[in-house]
Amino acid sequence: MKEGGRANALLVELLLVIFFFMLAATVLVELFAGAKHKTLQARAMNTAVMEAENIADDIYGADDPDAVLTALGFTKENDTWTRKDKEYTLTVTATEEAAEAGTLQVYTINGTGDGVDLFTLPSTRYIPKEVSP
Repeated sequence: MKEGGRANALLVELLLVIFFFMLAATVLVELFAGAKHKTLQARAMNTAVMEAENIADDIYGADDPDAVLTALGFTKENDTWTRKDKEYTLTVTATEEAAEAGTLQVYTINGTGDGVDLFTLPSTRYIPKEVSP
């Protein structure tokens, strides 16, 4: 009778150990999946930020920013330029402020990915008016 009790205790102990390892494996798989998702988000954000910096430089140096945005693959909808890539979406909105001495153009580049706003990058350019002597 004693050996039957020991065998049952051994089986219960083995079941508890198996249950513990299954629980630990589940938690680890969830952690690794979350880490993979965060890595993909970070990679998309880094790529989008580098692309946005290049776009901001191109807009700043261009005589016709709209032509530059068209050449870079953006489409215009309601005064907003949009370009969708696999991992992120870039939008560019343009505003102008007129002053006596010139015009301030502000291009705001927004990056979104996975339904989350990743960053906002402003690009400003001041165009002075011609001064009469």
